[in-house]
Amino acid sequence: MVREFVPLAFAALLPGCSLILDFSDSAAPHDAAIDAVYTQEQCDYLEPNDSVPEAHMVATGESGTAAICAPTMMGGAEDHDFYRFTVAAVPFTVGILFTNRPGGDLDIKVYSSDGTLLSQSRGFGDGEMLTCPGNSPACPSVSPGDFVLEVFPAVVGAVNTYTLTLP
Repeated sequence: MVREFVPLAFAALLPGCSLILDFSDSAAPHDAAIDAVYTQEQCDYLEPNDSVPEAHMVATGESGTAAICAPTMMGGAEDHDFYRFTVAAVPFTVGILFTNRPGGDLDIKVYSSDGTLLSQSRGFGDGEMLTCPGNSPACPSVSPGDFVLEVFPAVVGAVNTYTLTLP
């Protein structure tokens, strides 16, 4: 059996066929808004914290959902978040938890209290972790004290929510 292709424009002329397309605004379903990656509250979490000197002090066990937000939400600048924390014993592990999705990969860096870069984690999974001192990624031997964690987009334009994990 051979099937014959009938163009859509002619299908309406055939007996027993009808086709009605309504592209008007009243026909479109208006059931939900597009899901946003983050909220304004998540963008504002512990702000201002946009540099090592502005790093917000967080206590062990303090948590909340923050976000790396689009530059339009941050006055045009790429969003980076900085958190100051104190460790009483080494080694220590810090990190962020997030779900990596297209355009949502985040990375971290750890600095000494004076702003010297100690190490960074630039993975591709659902979160980033860093142990100091440690080997993968490399982090030098450190003494207990204050440190700074930076959370930033892995590539320009990456945005996502995350939760801090502190010692």
